[in-house]
Amino acid sequence: MSVSEMFSTVFAPELFVLLTTVSLTGYELQWQEWGWKELVERVAVVVAAYTLAFVVYQGVPSAVSIQVPGGDDFFASTGLIVGFAMIWFAWRSRSWGELVPAYSAVIVATSVVHLVVVPFWDVSSHVVYAAVSSGFLTLADRRFAVFLLVPLGLVWSRVAVEAHSVVESVGGLVFAAVIVAITVLGRNVSTGRLATAK
Repeated sequence: MSVSEMFSTVFAPELFVLLTTVSLTGYELQWQEWGWKELVERVAVVVAAYTLAFVVYQGVPSAVSIQVPGGDDFFASTGLIVGFAMIWFAWRSRSWGELVPAYSAVIVATSVVHLVVVPFWDVSSHVVYAAVSSGFLTLADRRFAVFLLVPLGLVWSRVAVEAHSVVESVGGLVFAAVIVAITVLGRNVSTGRLATAK
């Protein structure tokens, strides 16, 4: 396996989004009073949501033999919508904080737009989800800026493994930049910690 193939595999959207979700969950929790119960509850919700997303992504295509626009990307995005809607609902209903629900809403919005775009343009989902996730984390706290290296590396690796053209990979960065810019305009996150977390 080449370096470019390994990079694409290690930072696949489902894995990188899970990493950023866990990072954000821990980051938000540190500003609250918590114990093992609070930690276990949040981890359980994230695990359950990811299990549900995986079932949609892998289980639905094998259970229903139909062709859909966007192929695997359709089911991957649908799985993320279902999983992150669950995370959003759990956080909001239990008043666990504002950061993870805002992130969940951004991932759902990204996935909805991705569902619409992919049948017409094979933009790199690896780059899109890595850039949106790392961009959100960096907006939440500049110390997460190192995560921004991942989407830049994916632009190279997706072209190197011939999964996408340069335009499709760089287009993923532009796609993500628009989503993150809308997030900033929507004032979902601030530079540094959320006001509610201070």
